[in-house]
Amino acid sequence: MSSAFPFLPLAGAFAGYLLLVFANPAYRYFRDGLRCVQRHPHMWIWLCVLGLTYTLFQLLQALQIGEAQFSIQNLLYWPRFHPPDWFVIAQRARLPALELLSGIFNQAVVSYPTSAGAALLFLLNWKGYQAKFAEAARKRLGRWWLAVYLGLLLCALAAFVKPIFSLSIYWLNQYLGGILLLRTGAAIDWLSFQFEYLFGLLIQIVLVLQTFVWIRGLNATPNRILELAVKRSVYAAKWAGCVLGATFLFIHLPLLISYFWIAEYTDFTNAVVQYIEQTARPLLAMGLLLFCTMQATLILHNETLREAVLEHVQITRKYWYRIFWFFIVSGIHLFGVSCLGDFLAKGFPEYSVPNVLLSGLCTVCKTFLAAWFLAGWVCLYRACSSPPKEILF
Repeated sequence: MSSAFPFLPLAGAFAGYLLLVFANPAYRYFRDGLRCVQRHPHMWIWLCVLGLTYTLFQLLQALQIGEAQFSIQNLLYWPRFHPPDWFVIAQRARLPALELLSGIFNQAVVSYPTSAGAALLFLLNWKGYQAKFAEAARKRLGRWWLAVYLGLLLCALAAFVKPIFSLSIYWLNQYLGGILLLRTGAAIDWLSFQFEYLFGLLIQIVLVLQTFVWIRGLNATPNRILELAVKRSVYAAKWAGCVLGATFLFIHLPLLISYFWIAEYTDFTNAVVQYIEQTARPLLAMGLLLFCTMQATLILHNETLREAVLEHVQITRKYWYRIFWFFIVSGIHLFGVSCLGDFLAKGFPEYSVPNVLLSGLCTVCKTFLAAWFLAGWVCLYRACSSPPKEILF
């Protein structure tokens, strides 16, 4: 009896987990979301490729500056695993898990550095998508369409330049001052972020529409869904503008100011970075959770921003219980995979072979959960809303 006692807490925790998953009010939406991902596995494979591309780009940067070194010896002889402190890991995983959860309702895509290739294709008007966006913007945005269109071209150019600038910054430092490069990089990063966000939003819209097609039992080709996503991105542009405006005010503007003063006020820069990590990013993530239905409403319905807010109030007031439990179950899974991934990866030296492999495995798990929960959210939203007019394919 005593030998089995240590397993009783584990058995109780596992039973509680099963009860949480299968007995929560949002269970059938998670079930339907999983069926959708099984029917269309490319939904999570796309996210996986984007996430792994970002991981590989980080590794390439580490190799360039000498932080990572790979050889036959490193591949054959792995360092010993030293388990890190669980409390420290849990503290670090809170913010990434919160942002992953909010990304389900905003942008669950790691678009950098793949956004550089998308920016080049957009600038070259690949398959006429730039012209299609300009036409939709002219009809939807009125007199503001030209300013939005030209701004998007500038941001696309910055998105294309950003990874090249990042990889060549140490070479450029031989000819240009470090402060100038830092300020230039901050400006490029801010402009590039706009296109990265919109590119990720386009992929998010494709995933939402793919789930909607599965729910309705429609027959739509991937090219048809992508074309419709380009058109629907204009309808989501106003909410995207609100998100980008809030991100600029609370994150990018303080950073730009701090980099402008970095030569004289280093302490101010440290304070800004601390403020962004501890205050701005959590507040933005919680704000996106509070307005969780906005993006789906604008994508799936022909509504203005005001109408979307009114529908959001109606849905959250009537179905808050389902949405609350969707938050709880999704958040626990995302927090758990973030903690477990960091615990396993941080037990090895940074950029060692097992550290890189475990980080990649954690990325695969996160992207699968993101695709699953996004599909489940569309199913939940579809069941809670009674749209007077739905989009046509």
